[in-house]
Amino acid sequence: MTCREFADFLLSYVDRDLAPATRAEFDAHLAVCPDCVRYLQQYLDTIAAAPLAFADDDFAEVPEALVRAVLVSCGPRGR
Repeated sequence: MTCREFADFLLSYVDRDLAPATRAEFDAHLAVCPDCVRYLQQYLDTIAAAPLAFADDDFAEVPEALVRAVLVSCGPRGR
């Protein structure tokens, strides 16, 4: 397996949706490629951090009048 193939199968790997033979190839590649190990870890860290981006939902407190003013200022496409 190449690094490019590794990246192509990454989501399926994380979702545990790879055929056993492909997963074995994936794991074998991880055993010899520190760059892909690092890439996988960064991918997993990103997945774990994503919900935190919206944990403090300040958008709910935006006044409706401000939202309307922004939309009006965008012109017809903003409505």
